[in-house]
Amino acid sequence: MLGDLQKIVSRSDQYQASDFSRAANQLLTNQFLYADRPVHRESYFLVASHVDYFTNLFEAIGWSFVYQPDEAYMGILPKGEERYMRLKLDESLLLLCIRQQYEQRLESFDVEAGQAYTSTDELLTTYENLTGKEIPNETRLKEILSLFSRHGVIERGKADETDPKNVPLKINPIIRQVVVEDYIRQLEGLCDPDEAGADDIDEPTAEQTSEQEVTAP
Repeated sequence: MLGDLQKIVSRSDQYQASDFSRAANQLLTNQFLYADRPVHRESYFLVASHVDYFTNLFEAIGWSFVYQPDEAYMGILPKGEERYMRLKLDESLLLLCIRQQYEQRLESFDVEAGQAYTSTDELLTTYENLTGKEIPNETRLKEILSLFSRHGVIERGKADETDPKNVPLKINPIIRQVVVEDYIRQLEGLCDPDEAGADDIDEPTAEQTSEQEVTAP
């Protein structure tokens, strides 16, 4: 890989080896980069212009490189057993509800640049309606949303002063990378009383999901 990098840098008047290292580190740290985020933009376009190099680089360390130019994002997903991380039941259910909301927005053509918009009030209403379970309290909800935000699944906005507990949320298109297609079956399975014996389950992370298969953060 060092040989490949040296060849690329020697032919480039724009980038140095340190720029490639910085971009790779930013992908490893953030997992997903978006062209419309100023803090990501420089690394995003560097990687976008050298997709083969970064695909091979991450392949060598056991990650899959994902690039969606139409939706202006890219990211890396772990492979094999590493695809799965431990999510608690409420985390898994909320993640599945986020996917459900994203699909609803798609069906109604209410998506901008691959991103859908909702709020914590709407999300909790969906959670109640789909799961029939008690919604997470305010503190717990903040913890779960922080987890999803770290993985790039959602972005939190600033609540209106007149309704400070109802936080605007942006659902990023990577939700489809981390939550499997049959998310409705997953929801039903997790809400089935006969399957509610465990406090937590295995889920892929913003690249992962449960053994019952929710591929998500």
